[in-house]
Amino acid sequence: MANACPRRAFRWTRTASLLLAGLLAATPALAESPVESFNTQYRLKAAGFPFTVGAQRTLAKAGGERWEMEVSASNFLGEIRETSVFTWQGCLPVTHYYGYHREGLGRVKAAELRIADKQATSERTEHEPYRYAVDQPATDKIALTLALQCRLARGDRDITLNVADERGVETQRFQVEGRETLEIDGEDVATVKVRRLREADSERQTWLWFAPGNDYTLVQLVQENDDGRHVMNLESLP
Repeated sequence: MANACPRRAFRWTRTASLLLAGLLAATPALAESPVESFNTQYRLKAAGFPFTVGAQRTLAKAGGERWEMEVSASNFLGEIRETSVFTWQGCLPVTHYYGYHREGLGRVKAAELRIADKQATSERTEHEPYRYAVDQPATDKIALTLALQCRLARGDRDITLNVADERGVETQRFQVEGRETLEIDGEDVATVKVRRLREADSERQTWLWFAPGNDYTLVQLVQENDDGRHVMNLESLP
């Protein structure tokens, strides 16, 4: 019985990481990019836990045409940090580097992915380096919502993205389901609701809400797993 809480907490950090992969926000566009630098705060409520956790998103120019995004969240259980370095090709943030670092409950897990000349090199804790081909431009776990935001702004309703991670490239599909009004920091906000399309028998479902009146900022993400419902909300509009 003494080990139940650590196991549950470790599972929470894994779930939090999955949610964090889907969260970004953006502000008015720069001439050369669909987004400009930002620093945005969210709150995560994970199933089975009575408290919420703050998550921070930062985006800044990294030199030349490259941008760097960092996503981080921490509490007494540990810390998760993800970093993406990319350049824009139209509405696609094309990844050059993705890094992941998680600490908690005496465990450390790290991963790095580098993509150059259509080749990806992946290094993960307790794994041998792995290489695979990237035939088409691909984004990553934390930059993909920037692509969604850009595509929604131009009127797309069915969106397909190539998403690279430490294991390979996955084709992910998203679809607009409709419009809803959400309350953000006491204010009613009109949003577009987007669902990630998965296999019919998948135990995981993901929805994202973007605010057209606020440059399609991501204001909410909901993920349902076999362990329950997890929600991430924007604290306040930019």
